[in-house]
Amino acid sequence: MSKFFKILPVFVLQIGLLVVCKGVYSQNPSQIDILTTEQGLIFRDITSITQDANEAMWFGTDLGLVKYDGYNFKVYNSDKSNPFYIEEELITGELEFDANTNELWYMANEKLFKLQLSTDTIIAYNGSHNIKGKVLRLLKAIDGCIWIMTDDFLTAENGNAKQYLQKLTNGTFEVKASIRRSKHAYSRLIEDKLGHILWSTPLGSLKFDPGGKLLNTFKLSTFYWHSSNLNFTVSFYDSDNTHYFFPQKEHGIYTFNETDLTSKRLFDSESQFYYAIEDHQKHIWFAGNKELYRISPEGNLTDYTEQLLSLFKYSKINDLFIDNNKLLWVATDNGLFKIRIGEELFSPLFVSKNKGWGNTMRGIFEDGNGTIFAKCESQNKLIYKTKNGVIDTLTIKIDRLSKEALKYTANFYALDTKKQNVFTLGESLLKINLKNGTTKSYDQFSPNITFKGQNPLIKLRDGKLLFGQSLTRLVLFNPETETSEFVFEGSEIENDIADFRYFKESKTDSIVWLGTRNDGVLKIHLSGRVESIFTTDSKPSISRNYILVIEEDSNKSLWIGTHGGGLNHISADGKTIKIFTKLQGLPDNNIVGILMDANKSLWISTYNGLSHFKKETEVFQNFYNEDGLTHFEFNYTSFFKDSRGTFYFGGMNGVNTFKPNEVLKQSITPKLRLLGVSGYNSKDQTRFSTDYSQIEFKKFQVSPYDQYFEINWTMPSYFQNQKNTYSTKLEGFENRWFYQSNSASIRYHQLPAGDYVLKVKGKDSRGNESTALLSIPIEVRQIFYKKWWFIGLVLLVIIGIMYSIFRYRLQQALAMERLRTKISSDLHDDVGSLLSGLAMQTELMEINASEADRFKLQKIAGISRNAISQMRDLVWSIDSRRETIEDLIERMQELAEELLLPKAISFHIDSSNIKNPTKKLTAQTKQNIFLIYKEAITNILRHSDATKVSVTITNHSKGCQFIIRDNGSEKSSYKSTGLGLPNMVMRAEKLKANLKFQKENGFSVYLFLPFNM
Repeated sequence: MSKFFKILPVFVLQIGLLVVCKGVYSQNPSQIDILTTEQGLIFRDITSITQDANEAMWFGTDLGLVKYDGYNFKVYNSDKSNPFYIEEELITGELEFDANTNELWYMANEKLFKLQLSTDTIIAYNGSHNIKGKVLRLLKAIDGCIWIMTDDFLTAENGNAKQYLQKLTNGTFEVKASIRRSKHAYSRLIEDKLGHILWSTPLGSLKFDPGGKLLNTFKLSTFYWHSSNLNFTVSFYDSDNTHYFFPQKEHGIYTFNETDLTSKRLFDSESQFYYAIEDHQKHIWFAGNKELYRISPEGNLTDYTEQLLSLFKYSKINDLFIDNNKLLWVATDNGLFKIRIGEELFSPLFVSKNKGWGNTMRGIFEDGNGTIFAKCESQNKLIYKTKNGVIDTLTIKIDRLSKEALKYTANFYALDTKKQNVFTLGESLLKINLKNGTTKSYDQFSPNITFKGQNPLIKLRDGKLLFGQSLTRLVLFNPETETSEFVFEGSEIENDIADFRYFKESKTDSIVWLGTRNDGVLKIHLSGRVESIFTTDSKPSISRNYILVIEEDSNKSLWIGTHGGGLNHISADGKTIKIFTKLQGLPDNNIVGILMDANKSLWISTYNGLSHFKKETEVFQNFYNEDGLTHFEFNYTSFFKDSRGTFYFGGMNGVNTFKPNEVLKQSITPKLRLLGVSGYNSKDQTRFSTDYSQIEFKKFQVSPYDQYFEINWTMPSYFQNQKNTYSTKLEGFENRWFYQSNSASIRYHQLPAGDYVLKVKGKDSRGNESTALLSIPIEVRQIFYKKWWFIGLVLLVIIGIMYSIFRYRLQQALAMERLRTKISSDLHDDVGSLLSGLAMQTELMEINASEADRFKLQKIAGISRNAISQMRDLVWSIDSRRETIEDLIERMQELAEELLLPKAISFHIDSSNIKNPTKKLTAQTKQNIFLIYKEAITNILRHSDATKVSVTITNHSKGCQFIIRDNGSEKSSYKSTGLGLPNMVMRAEKLKANLKFQKENGFSVYLFLPFNM
């Protein structure tokens, strides 16, 4: 590196510091966030800081190691009941993370350890690794090598103690250099940008190359301490390899030229500095015991000490660290500071030094010379700033009472054509000369002004002014001719709407949008008519009728800012309205200002911060005090875009100025990271938890016995991280995004079996949306008895059982049929032949029998013949070979021929309506129908003198009608004592049929069967 290249940054710093050292700048405290025990920090005394590859923060404390992911603290200590047990917990020095091996090196109780983050296993390094005594310093070099500084004072013989510089080589620490151990064991290890090691010792500063070869020795400063002269000096190298050092005797900040061995003072201070770090903007931060300063590349010095102490008290700064999101962490003995690195996004203008409400600002405008004017309501002044930066007050030449009227009524300002005069509304219309403050009042317009509310005023494209507090008092005023006319003069107005709050001229000629306090948004034509109205009752409807600001888009749609109802978007055709509130990301639902930038995005001021709204993505990026705003609360009628593209938003303390592109380019998009999954298994009755912050995640499988599971994530954007917000959507179960606020976890209970993907998106405290969605595949396994193979197996078993039952019943039925066939055959062949033989023998005996015996023998023969007949009916009814309806009709025909024809009774059986004659009937059904029929025929023979019988079988939709009808009448000489009719009723009940008897024109039996034949 050339000598010039080394000296140039130093020269710049010197020139800058000569200018600023007498008046050190202060920093907006809202750029500083804190993490103390009140915010959940486990231990307040933080000795060292680092960050791992997953952007989790690691803190060293007197009580162990602490891992912090933005929400949770994981503590490693010597408590044996702690699952994250470590042997020693007093962290005594630096923390170094090795991304190549995912290991954290740390020193505890002056011993060296290595923590493997993926397994939480510890490796202790000691004498077996050639470590010489106590480990006092630790350094991971640019090339990844581990260096330590050790001290054998406790083990060496008296007077022979040494300090050693050691480098880890092949698992063992090799001694690269050693010095005599001084009475005071002060030491530091740092590295320059070329990979050289600087070992600061009480005997001087020793510089080594990456291999451990001594290159040089520097005695930067000498001081006397407890009867000893010491040459210990803390040093620091910046990105240009400039060597800074902080002498104990002289104090302040110096630079050292290692070529010519000269030094120069950069900052004269009584403070002793111990730590330094360089950020991405080449600012260098210097820390003493309590002091914290930042020096810019231009040499400007910013003092953070007062701001730090105003947030919480501490007595010592222990470490400085810059994380991956360019946030500076300051470790103290009472907690942590987090400082946003970078220039403030917004420049303050017309700001009061008072805390809280100061200079409350209203209407902002620009004259023809590029001077920016704004009304300071709290002081009732018109303040301005010229192009050259001169800030002053315009003295308005007006009487005291008229000036007092300006305080609350003059909030809108409209320039004349030459931009040398401005019009506003006080007691009347007032014209103010911007050069000398002289005024002209148009008192004829006093009736058009209210002192109870706001008085909107707008300059139209044709140069005319529009103002007035109701439709009937709405005036067009020509500043050139000083003539006026009423907009609605001569027009019929049903409702004289008043209390206007904002006017916006449309891109359509002669159209103006009016925002009101109670009646929503009006679209009027300057010819004197109201074309449309949007209210909370219109269709479509807006969210609130109280309108504070209106902005027309390039496509002629409207953006409406309401009081309490958020942001409303009305489509160009007026048919759709979309509403945005805090639920969609707005910082507040009170909208007081809207400006559109060159990218057609909206900048929206509210009662709680400023917001950038990208219309394509509908994402709000919010800015608050911590981003450099002069106050979080903005004012109505206090926003403006000047001729140079600078935006102005005024609030409760001054005006915030900025260029939109410069603000947005400093935004850092955050990342989302999965932390772990936990839950409860009802089968094992155990809780489970898996940490995925250090192990690869592919898919989370949910057991069917998991009663619930919870997924945790984080967004390692640690500045104001309590304002980080998240939204989730479980694809496969949910069809929209759900806002989770600041909660970085979600729990699901007994999800249906299936495959899902949990999508998570987040925004940091400034509204920056995460670079990519966090996608977490989830598989909910089906319980075994709902799986296809189990269901199939069960179905097969059921089918097998049913088939077995069917086979069994079939076999039983077949066996029964065979039995019935056998019984019927046996009865017909054996018993029938016996009875027939008995009847024949009886008839033969009648021939030779006496008259007395012949009567007996005839009776025996009759009984035998009757028994044969009944047996034949029984055999027929149980014979499985005779089961059809056709068999039943045939048997009925046989019975009729057998019984009726011998008695000269004619009969007819009509079975033409039978649909299926081959249909089988059960034996019981067939028997009951036949016996009812037989009993009816028998009754006709016994009790009737009929000569004709008809049998009709008719099918209907609900069953079958069986009718047996004769034409006879009951024999008067016969008295029945039998059970024929009751038996018929009993058999009908067995058939679940209805049985009726009718005695008109003969005797009829009606049998209604519940089935078709």
